[in-house]
Amino acid sequence: MSEMKLAVESSATTDQPFLTHEKSLSAKVARGSEARDILDQQILWLGAQCVSQLYSLLRTARIHDRGNAALSQPVNAIVSIVKTLAHDGPVTLRFQNDFFFLGDMHLKMTIQQISVFTGLMDIFAAWKLGAISLSPAIEATDLREFAYMLVTLDPNAVTLSDFSLQLRERGVQTIELDQAKSIDVKRTDRHSATRSLAKNGYAQAAGAAQALSNSLREGRAPNFKQAKRAIENLVDLMKYDESILLGLTTLRCHDEYTHNHSVNVCVLSLALANRAGYSKVELADLGLAALFHDSGKSSIPLEVLNKPTELTENDWQMMRSHPTEGVLNLVRLRGITNLPGRMAAASFEHHMNFDFSGYPKLTVPWSQSLTGRILTIADCYDAMTSARVYRREPIPPEKVLKIMSGKSGQSFDGTLLKLFINCVGIVPIGSLVLLNTSELAVVLKPNPNKTAAQQPIVKVITDAQGNPFEEGPELDLAETDASGQATRWIVRLVDNTEYRFDTSRYFI
Repeated sequence: MSEMKLAVESSATTDQPFLTHEKSLSAKVARGSEARDILDQQILWLGAQCVSQLYSLLRTARIHDRGNAALSQPVNAIVSIVKTLAHDGPVTLRFQNDFFFLGDMHLKMTIQQISVFTGLMDIFAAWKLGAISLSPAIEATDLREFAYMLVTLDPNAVTLSDFSLQLRERGVQTIELDQAKSIDVKRTDRHSATRSLAKNGYAQAAGAAQALSNSLREGRAPNFKQAKRAIENLVDLMKYDESILLGLTTLRCHDEYTHNHSVNVCVLSLALANRAGYSKVELADLGLAALFHDSGKSSIPLEVLNKPTELTENDWQMMRSHPTEGVLNLVRLRGITNLPGRMAAASFEHHMNFDFSGYPKLTVPWSQSLTGRILTIADCYDAMTSARVYRREPIPPEKVLKIMSGKSGQSFDGTLLKLFINCVGIVPIGSLVLLNTSELAVVLKPNPNKTAAQQPIVKVITDAQGNPFEEGPELDLAETDASGQATRWIVRLVDNTEYRFDTSRYFI
């Protein structure tokens, strides 16, 4: 098995083991086996690294000449990755329908990779580039020349064919560029810029949540400056365009549930509090509390927190202790001289329930704070619509809202729950729907016209025969024809979890 062990240079920024390219092992590793799953994970990880390093190279090439030493790290990393992945043919990175593929394998981005992936997508889209193939014979000089030309040439003045020809004339034979099959419809500058800011803000908040969790587990005093800046950015974005930020909460990743969940609860809480009339300062305070509402989980052993099987009664006792542990953790933090009341309430009350049927159980009279009631709704909604370690498939959003509506006045404050449903929509953001035209569409946001609550803004993703669109139209289902009749309407919601269809791709 020694031929299967390949070392990737440290410039690839990894400490993980690697396996050879999929083709070289296809005859040895059976599909569906555990070994094959591991192999696929390694290939996908390398593909994501390739995207990251290529984006880093192009960004660096914008400020340094092709011969500058600053390009060495990403150049050497890409060469190592290509030689690791390549077998009989080139390594091909494809860009299609706003996604990257390594060959035929879809590269899924993590929260931390959102800005990198989307940054490279913008470059591919500008050049109308559908694929880049890197030969196993690629050299560092080839990548340097390619990067220099790509960032210095104007995609509006030079066609991709001319670019490829110039590459050949400069002696670069190991890089092949393929034209995109169709040209994506460009979004408006405002919409595109807001999406980019939202993705960056989401990623910053996730990083802050992870940093706090690591600090608490290691007994270090956390730095709240990063978190405060991230929350302030999210508040500004929420005030500017609520729907784009809410769309990012559809990003479901069970492998990173804890940090993903914390940011989602933060965003959902901000949206609800904004509808409830919170001021900008109050929203920033609430957002920080929501981001760290689960800080008590840092006191729970990871083997319990990430247990893939049913929890024992002892496990549940530990899990139910995290609201109280969260308050104790916050009190012990040296980074907070005066513990904000909302942070304590967020930690202590978010599982208490409106009728006090949850936990922790109290033996004294208690008046639940508005922050606690808001967090209860946001926390429950995101937890139920997310995949978990022990529940691989989430519950569709519309079903979750029905379940929660059935507990209005009991588990949840009825007035706040109505406001929350207005936020995410009666037909929730991220839902997959079948239209009367037999087209499939994804709900992008509730209709701003309150009288058209059942007619959201959607993105059509397939034609009537089920063929996916390269770039489907965005439609307001409340729009009518000349006779005043609606041209498209929702026939029914489609359970996207049943078909394992991830609608988050249309928001990131």
